[in-house]
Amino acid sequence: MIMNTDILFINPSNQKKTYQDLSKEYTAIATPVWTCLLANNMRNNGYSVKIYDVNVEGWDEESASIILSKFNPKLIVIMVYGHQPSASTQTMPAAGRIAKDLKNANKSVPIAMGGNHPSALPEKTLTEEAVDFVIQGEGVYTIKGLINFIKGKTDIKNITGLWFKNDGIISFTTPSEIVKDLDKELSDYGWDLLPDINNYRAHNMHCFQDFEKSKKEDFSDIRTPYITMNTSLGCPYTCTYCCINAVFGKPGIRYWSLEKVMSWIDTAFNKYKVRNIRFDDELFILSPKRVERFCDILIERNYNLNIWVYGRVDTIQDNLLKKLKKAGVNWICLGIESGNSRVRESVNKKIKKEIFEVVKNIQSNDIYILGNYMFGLPEDTKQTMQETLQLAIDLNCEFANFYSVMPYPGSELYEWASAKEGFLPKNWEGFSQHGYETQPLPTNYIYAKDVLKFRDEAFYKYHTNPKYLSMIQEKFGNKVKSHIEKMLTVKMKRRLLDN
Repeated sequence: MIMNTDILFINPSNQKKTYQDLSKEYTAIATPVWTCLLANNMRNNGYSVKIYDVNVEGWDEESASIILSKFNPKLIVIMVYGHQPSASTQTMPAAGRIAKDLKNANKSVPIAMGGNHPSALPEKTLTEEAVDFVIQGEGVYTIKGLINFIKGKTDIKNITGLWFKNDGIISFTTPSEIVKDLDKELSDYGWDLLPDINNYRAHNMHCFQDFEKSKKEDFSDIRTPYITMNTSLGCPYTCTYCCINAVFGKPGIRYWSLEKVMSWIDTAFNKYKVRNIRFDDELFILSPKRVERFCDILIERNYNLNIWVYGRVDTIQDNLLKKLKKAGVNWICLGIESGNSRVRESVNKKIKKEIFEVVKNIQSNDIYILGNYMFGLPEDTKQTMQETLQLAIDLNCEFANFYSVMPYPGSELYEWASAKEGFLPKNWEGFSQHGYETQPLPTNYIYAKDVLKFRDEAFYKYHTNPKYLSMIQEKFGNKVKSHIEKMLTVKMKRRLLDN
């Protein structure tokens, strides 16, 4: 049946290329936060909308013709994000291919591309990709103006936040305002527009505490269904490696009301039977009073959720930990980044609390920690990277992400790296942390190849450390230990390390 759709939102992805064989059972398949928010906003404004999620529904040489025929859209909007905002650039190859396929199938259907990467590099995106428009900023007002323009209801110059071509010349209208009233403008997630929510699964470690209950080899019965959402937008900090604020224009943070957030959780739990939730806020644990009130409301609901949140080491308040656990927060992802204070401070990452004390306090409240560490910051040497690895081993968090530093578009590091010969990856695939083409940033002292080699070896050393495996077995059981050992047999291929 052919539908007449005003706006078709596409969530681009190529899990296999981005994560190689880790994509089979270890990574998450997350609900697309911004796509769901924007689609619901446009639906509330009276437009007919659909979502095509490539993460779930796939993409091949026939997909463009099939979905164009099925949905008959007046406008296609490709929102370029990933599992986290920093993953936007590594999603660009998939987004570019989708746009190209759609144009090859029907040149007359207008395509707009938005998200973190296009907002950071709008002119480059418009020049290099097979799109007619680039959305710079959050997109709420831009998309509404664009569909009205396509319908002949407004002049293109009245649309804020829009890049377009005018007789072959690239033009920009004016910057778009950020959304001030989140409850009103971005009032809900269009989860009903997605494929069956049971197609979405949590990260493997997010459900470690439930693995012993699972009856499936890939643990899909306890990792699904899964939903990601935000309770706030933006970050007030200015770490030079971070690109989170590219879409918002400047540092800062805005909140949805807790009543609104709870309405989403009620829907997720009661309608979609979701227990596994990740809050994608850069700093969920920032305002103690707000967090405490949120916990009190969740405790009253007694939903028995499995929640993952993000926090900074110096925003964790000991008196909140018991309530966080009781509310269902089982995992806190901490941005520890480097074991060397001088290296951290060189990228404006200042931690004012004692890291060991914070980690110990979190774990003593039966909350698990996903520690995030970075190798290849500008002042890193082999010695300071070893300090970071040793810090990770000593902290012994329940899981560790080791990242090689990437100069993501929208970050200060991107501007710094752009001025240096050979510091930027040759293509967008090079920005993927787990891809074959991965090309991290060299430091002032170490080649990119050596940074990547250290990162890959560090991941293996950490997760095979007897102290770590013993702790994992004691906390989670034999299934998690065996799962980690199986995960470590997945060897990632790296172009930089092939030579």
